[in-house]
Amino acid sequence: MKPAKGERKIPVFSIFGARNHDGNNPDKHESLKLRETVGAFFKIAMPYWRSKESFAGRLQFIGILLFTSGTIFLAKQFNDWYKEFWDNVQNYNMDGFYGGLYLFLFLATLHVCNEVYKSYVISALSIRWRRWLTTHYTERYLNESTYYRLQLTDQKTDNPDQRIAEDLSSFVTLTIGIVVRMITSTAMLVTFSIILWGLSSRVENVTVGDFTFSLPDGYLFYLALIYAVCGTVITFIIGKPLALLHFRQQRFEADYRYSLIRLRENAEAVALYKGEKEESTRLNSYFGDVVKNYIYLINRTKSLEFFTFGCDQLAVIFPILVASPLYFAKIITIGSLMQINSAFSRVYSSLSVIMSLFPELATWKAVIDRLALFEKSMKKSLQLSKPDVRYEAESVRIDNLSITKPNGTALISNLNLQLKNGDRLLIKGPSGVGKSTLLRAVAGIWPYSSGSVTLPESKKVLFLSQKPYMPMGTLAQTICYPSAEFSDENYLASLLEKVGLEHLVPHLNTEDQWGLVLSLGEQQRIAFLRAIINRPDVIFMDEVTSAMDEPNESKLYAMLKDELKDSIMISVGHRSTLENMHNRILDFTDKNPSLK
Repeated sequence: MKPAKGERKIPVFSIFGARNHDGNNPDKHESLKLRETVGAFFKIAMPYWRSKESFAGRLQFIGILLFTSGTIFLAKQFNDWYKEFWDNVQNYNMDGFYGGLYLFLFLATLHVCNEVYKSYVISALSIRWRRWLTTHYTERYLNESTYYRLQLTDQKTDNPDQRIAEDLSSFVTLTIGIVVRMITSTAMLVTFSIILWGLSSRVENVTVGDFTFSLPDGYLFYLALIYAVCGTVITFIIGKPLALLHFRQQRFEADYRYSLIRLRENAEAVALYKGEKEESTRLNSYFGDVVKNYIYLINRTKSLEFFTFGCDQLAVIFPILVASPLYFAKIITIGSLMQINSAFSRVYSSLSVIMSLFPELATWKAVIDRLALFEKSMKKSLQLSKPDVRYEAESVRIDNLSITKPNGTALISNLNLQLKNGDRLLIKGPSGVGKSTLLRAVAGIWPYSSGSVTLPESKKVLFLSQKPYMPMGTLAQTICYPSAEFSDENYLASLLEKVGLEHLVPHLNTEDQWGLVLSLGEQQRIAFLRAIINRPDVIFMDEVTSAMDEPNESKLYAMLKDELKDSIMISVGHRSTLENMHNRILDFTDKNPSLK
């Protein structure tokens, strides 16, 4: 069906090739092979357990194992209780019946306490491990400006914030849950296989109606094994696509959430453009991916649950069905029948743990794959070339600096420059020639560059951008950023008055989203105050007065010159009025930059 006139057709998601919002196909390398996932798991998990901080975590894990042993012990006691209790019922033993009830209450109380404390220790270990992993990944994400470099790599990482905030949490929770479940199932399997084998010794000449047959040793165990293995194989076939679907669901949810954040951050611009219709279309497109993938996910989950729930329901009656001939042949008592039913259920659930855990395993694999690709992207970003930035001189020196775009297009070739204390360099020229990129390269964050940059040793360097960063916190913290030490409030108030922001003085201790509260011109004036407070020896300024009028621009540059007489200042700007505020000019108007 063709869209109506004036209606925009929104692209939809296909299960065979998800559409990413940058126009690329994200499915090409998004899901790892099982062997790669296993290797990635150990790379993510083991650093914590090898660290010094893991001592308390190891003690907590030992505690979990002890509580798990309690779970196994109590399960064995309940199994014995079934036989004794129902035998008392069959034999009309009133004293034994009430004694069994009291024993049940005692065992149930122990079971509740054991499971509650086990859950508590699991939660304590989860937050301890997650805290270490989050700190570890955050440090790596921030180290050597990796967070910035990730935006420049060819294979962009979608939503790194989600991978640190959510995927690490899911990884820890799922890993501990699955490992504990597997250990419990293994112990249960060993314990109750022995019991079930003992309850299914060889029986000769069992007659049911017109049929007479013999039962081999361990026949109940073999039946449980065949039943669980068949169920697990079919579960794997039905549920195999779930890992990829969970992987995509996490990404699409994050994409949609990020699009809402972007709308909130740029609310004023969207309102001025009257872009509500376009934003609505865009949001519907992102959410359309969420819904369509979710429909595929729940349909596949529905098919899986039909089978697994069916198997579980049949497993309730199956052991009674296969053991009933022995009961009706008066070979076993009703207590033994109930004990067989309990032991068979334990063995079956232990053998079919993969089947019952399959949805969690699918989510777990998706989380590991996402974290593994995040790791790969961070490593790739650090392999990008960058200029050799050294801190060993008393001046700024640039030697044979060459800069390219990410696609390899040359911007600057073999630039040589030296600045001494008190120099003020203006970089000017038409848009797109690489002025701002030159500042990034000199600051050491632009990876597509070569050559060497020497900056003053043991000196402060500050970079001010056209759109200043406004961190969350009080206004005083925002002004003093990136310094963690706050200046005297009276001093901050006097600085605000000097730059025409006296109306902000009462709000110095107010927490707000200052990036949204303040206009761009006000934010740029805040940036100048940062330079004065932090007193850098080298300051890079990228069109920091673009939102100011010329009188305010002249006033702030003069103020900066008076406060930071010996600092080296490197500015990028277009206005001709800036030339009088600098003693040197690097002009990119011609193809070859000239220094004046």
